[in-house]
Amino acid sequence: MIIGLTGSMGCGKGEIVKILEKEGFSYITLSMLVREEARKRGIEEEREKLMEVGNSMRREEGAGVLARRAVAKILASGHDKWVIDGIRNPAEIDEIRNVTEVEGKDFRPFVAGVNTEREILISRILSRARESDAKTKDEIIRKIDRELGVGEPEDGQQVAKCLEKVDIVVDNNGTLAELSNGFLDWYNKKNMTYKRPSKDEYYMDLAKSVSRRGTCTKVEIGAVIIRDDQVVATGYVGSPRGTKSSMDHGFCLRKKLGIPSGHRYEMCRSVHAEQNAIINAARSGTSLLGGDMYIFGKMQGESEELLDAFPCFICKKMLINCGLKRVICSLKDGSSKIFNVEDWMNEWSQNDIIDDKDQYGVRTDDVKVS
Repeated sequence: MIIGLTGSMGCGKGEIVKILEKEGFSYITLSMLVREEARKRGIEEEREKLMEVGNSMRREEGAGVLARRAVAKILASGHDKWVIDGIRNPAEIDEIRNVTEVEGKDFRPFVAGVNTEREILISRILSRARESDAKTKDEIIRKIDRELGVGEPEDGQQVAKCLEKVDIVVDNNGTLAELSNGFLDWYNKKNMTYKRPSKDEYYMDLAKSVSRRGTCTKVEIGAVIIRDDQVVATGYVGSPRGTKSSMDHGFCLRKKLGIPSGHRYEMCRSVHAEQNAIINAARSGTSLLGGDMYIFGKMQGESEELLDAFPCFICKKMLINCGLKRVICSLKDGSSKIFNVEDWMNEWSQNDIIDDKDQYGVRTDDVKVS
């Protein structure tokens, strides 16, 4: 990763560099390259004269010359985490953004700008009292304006235009802790490696969204049926069309009747998510042969407690008969389990239905067979 920094003198870029060094970044500043060139030319390393050397280099070798030299040093280093400080021309940003992947290393260049209100900036420059800094307010303002681009050619100092091209502008008008927190929040998000979801993850996310439409007072379960990579039907736990749901009544009928979990599903006001998905496919005349069903489940409402979203026996029999190929169920640990429907058929042909270990609600160990 390469992170470029731009902003006026005294804005706090150096503090960002310290933060990134703690994250394992190496550091290079474009002003260092200007100083190297000034020494070659025998020119005194005073701020105004260094600005002239930098402008001269841009005129002679193009506006992006300093960044181009910095990138060459980075690529020769063998290290893949770098911060480039002192960007003052938009062409330098373009040079940095041209570096993406070299010899298998993903540099992912980003550019951050640091912005500080002018009065705060002037106060900080006066208080830090560096030997190279201007000593009066008027002199500081003149140098800041020049850096921003006032009176400068297009290939000269153009910090104001650089700030218009950055990926983020971090305000530094408060404490160092506030600057650090604001920058690290952005950096941590950028540093996250994007992982494209698998198709199973993608379709399970759809089932999760569907589950939120449920009207059960106890659980949220959603089902999505996929055939030929297309969503052909969805379903959630809800009462039959045109009837009052448990939410409408304000209570669960089975719970009021004292029915244990996993028993007497015929007394439930709701149609199960799997059943509703199959019914909705039938209403539209859609074949489910060879399709997959994704089932997501959690406790109802604000609870984040997940469920092992296995189908009950009634739903499982329907899933077999409608010709699905696979059923993918979310689990309480946040993962998922894939079932091949043909395996269910084989198991049930060899063993009794009561021996099934993967069913929603009550486990078969709790069922007494006389």
